[in-house]
Amino acid sequence: MTSLVTGNHEGGGDDDEEDSSKGGNSSIPLVVSVVKGNGQFLEFGVTAYTDEIAIESLSVKDSNVSQDDIPYEGPDFGSLDENLQRAFHKYLEIKGIKPSTTNVLHEYMINKDSKEYLVWLKNLKKFIEK
Repeated sequence: MTSLVTGNHEGGGDDDEEDSSKGGNSSIPLVVSVVKGNGQFLEFGVTAYTDEIAIESLSVKDSNVSQDDIPYEGPDFGSLDENLQRAFHKYLEIKGIKPSTTNVLHEYMINKDSKEYLVWLKNLKKFIEK
């Protein structure tokens, strides 16, 4: 499986077939919420790859409904009409959810992880040297 932060391939797991079907690209799982003023919102479950955004799920939610109520999640996204699927991909692109945006996010995550690791190493060194 490919690490979400570093993009490096890590050993084992059943996700190897899925990774190879996407060309071995690293991926970032995201939940994208599109909110409008009336309390209802669309919630997309997506996976961002370097060259595409894959929509895994889509549901209409209402912030005014108790979280104890389990709303209908909608059909499997892949079973929707292909034109409707394309329309939702275009909708997300218009909202700024596109590979160029998620690639920036991915780079930020890698840099942030590297910086945090260096700070951790420095703190560890200071502790040991005391």
